[in-house]
Amino acid sequence: MELKSSDDILNEIIAQIEKVYGWTTYRAEPNHFGYANLKWKLHTDAGIRFVKQYNAVRYSDHLLHSVETALGLQDRLHQIGIPCPKIFSDQGRYIQRTPSGERFMVTSYCDGYMVNPGEVNVDQMYHLGQITGRLHQWLRLNAPSNYPLHWQPESKASTLATWEKNWNDAYTVGADKYISALETQREIIDGFNLNTFQSCEEGWVHWDLFVDNILFHSNQVSAILDFDRMHYIYPEFDISRAILSGAILENNINLESTKAFVMGYRESSPLTVAKLIRSIQLTWWKEAAWLSIKSEEYRTLRRFAHELMWVSDNWFALEEILNEI
Repeated sequence: MELKSSDDILNEIIAQIEKVYGWTTYRAEPNHFGYANLKWKLHTDAGIRFVKQYNAVRYSDHLLHSVETALGLQDRLHQIGIPCPKIFSDQGRYIQRTPSGERFMVTSYCDGYMVNPGEVNVDQMYHLGQITGRLHQWLRLNAPSNYPLHWQPESKASTLATWEKNWNDAYTVGADKYISALETQREIIDGFNLNTFQSCEEGWVHWDLFVDNILFHSNQVSAILDFDRMHYIYPEFDISRAILSGAILENNINLESTKAFVMGYRESSPLTVAKLIRSIQLTWWKEAAWLSIKSEEYRTLRRFAHELMWVSDNWFALEEILNEI
């Protein structure tokens, strides 16, 4: 089967959008952020729109069923004032199809700018905490709760098997930074009690709340993007992922920014220091496999590895570091 070019796919989508909404597109700008899915900023006679095409290899139809659920929740969150893109549906469907079967979604275009990891300022972190707390509160009260957990912590045996492969890879090439970090990680894995996570609350979670998926203005959040991964898991992921992504810079954590996020979050959802520490440990356990020399090949994974190293180095001091928040 002949593969279609990105231009062919774009032209199909533009034609479908005109058929469904009557909008004429006069310019399309590609967006190269993200992985595999094609994205464009469309200039239409009805205003600027954002389009994401779902890659056939990355997203099976079965997987898109859960994405459709997530987008439905995003639509309702937008309606209650959570800053996220408005989704344009067609006959109640958020994921649309061209006649040839290309899957895509259309949203409003959100202004704002991206902030580098670790450089989210205090006001922005406070507002992000407010939004995350409100998002969790609304989902806790309104989203369906009869879902199985989408993810559960890997066993120690599985985690150690991955660790051994990562350590061997680092040792083979003499990557001293990773060898040292992995040896620290091994000590933590060996001594950690996985029962710690049994008390984690279950619920819906954005599950991808790092700086690449957030647009900012000078002192606030403009929009939270990419709800595609939203699932029923542990809301604590959003807490630690946002803090690790927004407040760790050059192997230090910005405690003022961290405190600002927590203060904002607590306005609508409870958050103890113990829960904050557990959330950091949960994300560390979830992402432990990314402490790998192969992460150096990808900007986002390299950043996650940097955060993992910070958590490892401060694992036994987290209570002391965060105690006054």
